[in-house]
Amino acid sequence: MKKGKPTDKQGILAITTFVVLALLMMVQISWIFRAARLEEQNFNHRVSMALKAARDEIGVRAPKCTDMSDFLCGRQCPEHVNQSKHAEVDSIIRANLSMYNIALPYTFEITDSLLHQSRGRFFNPTCYQQNLNGLIDQNGIQIRVLFPTRNQYLIGQLYSQLGLSILFILFVMLSFLITWRLFRREKDLMLHTTDFINNMVHEFQTPIANIRFAANLLKKKKTGDSPQKTEEYTEVILNETLRLQGHVEAILKVASHSDNQDSTEKIDMHQMIEHVISTFHFRLEHAQAAISLDARASKHEINAEWGPLTLIISNLIDNALKYVSHQPQIHISTQNKENLLVVSVQDNGIGIRKEDQSRIFDKFFRVSTGNVHDVKGFGLGLTYVKKVVEQFGGHVTVQSTPGKGSIFTLTFPLIDSHVNTENNSHH
Repeated sequence: MKKGKPTDKQGILAITTFVVLALLMMVQISWIFRAARLEEQNFNHRVSMALKAARDEIGVRAPKCTDMSDFLCGRQCPEHVNQSKHAEVDSIIRANLSMYNIALPYTFEITDSLLHQSRGRFFNPTCYQQNLNGLIDQNGIQIRVLFPTRNQYLIGQLYSQLGLSILFILFVMLSFLITWRLFRREKDLMLHTTDFINNMVHEFQTPIANIRFAANLLKKKKTGDSPQKTEEYTEVILNETLRLQGHVEAILKVASHSDNQDSTEKIDMHQMIEHVISTFHFRLEHAQAAISLDARASKHEINAEWGPLTLIISNLIDNALKYVSHQPQIHISTQNKENLLVVSVQDNGIGIRKEDQSRIFDKFFRVSTGNVHDVKGFGLGLTYVKKVVEQFGGHVTVQSTPGKGSIFTLTFPLIDSHVNTENNSHH
């Protein structure tokens, strides 16, 4: 129960942080709307004051001019009179709008009809009205002014504030998501590292125990005068020592980020694979396993290092022997594809689930072994395979079906392809 408490606290902290971010975003959005309303109210007030000033100016001119009164009341007037008075009213409105720093394009009309204005989703309607009651001999006459670009103007006034607010909100959301992903990744890495340490302890305990047991027998001379027994125990010590050395080398090589390309040499892959198979002779006999090599590649020499290559083939064969629920069947084949050497290692093991196939090359990741128990490992074998193959210019893929087995395909550039590439570059 104690181990679960940190995880619970982290989950509560993450949820609390998300809720606080959501509340902050809601507050920020509400402030944006409030600022927009205030900007609209300020604009409306200036327009209202400008139209009242225009009304007062028209009220001064109307009693002195019959044509102005007739135009405002909509009576029949000569066309040139209508145009002249329309221009006069327009100049009065424009001058008063300019006094209140309103330079937006507008249209206006003199009408006696009532206009029902529905409220917009964000801003109020863009049409403004000013009645002329008491200025002329007819009531109900009003000036109606329309600003087609008013909403764009208001949004433009808020652009900097709105843009920064949206930018900050998106930044906080993105930062939270990235932080959460990093947290989950670190948590998974911590769990895998814990499994790695536990597996490493078991992997080192077994050969150490075997070495100690064989050494004690030799020390106590319980083998008698039988040279065969002495040789067997000595062989146990040597094999287990090599096993420990292999574990240490695997850990150090995977942990190392340096790739040494200077020590590469020409490697005959067929010869190397046959050598690796021969080292598994006793394990194959003990497991009653069958292994075959179908060397179909006519070109099978690559630039690489002998040691790392033998280790990655050994890892794949070792996995095929460990992760199997019945008699192991291993088939290794080679073929040429263009200027590439393709090496496939096929087994009849327990297989790998589709959701795990993209992660099997991750450091410390170990696939669930299902009904196969007591299979230890560091979760570094396939990581090392991928690292070595890519170090020598190749790539590795996997095809697997749970319960039927897996096929690991290693692709390497041939020595000829390197030569051709260099020649082409010289040309």
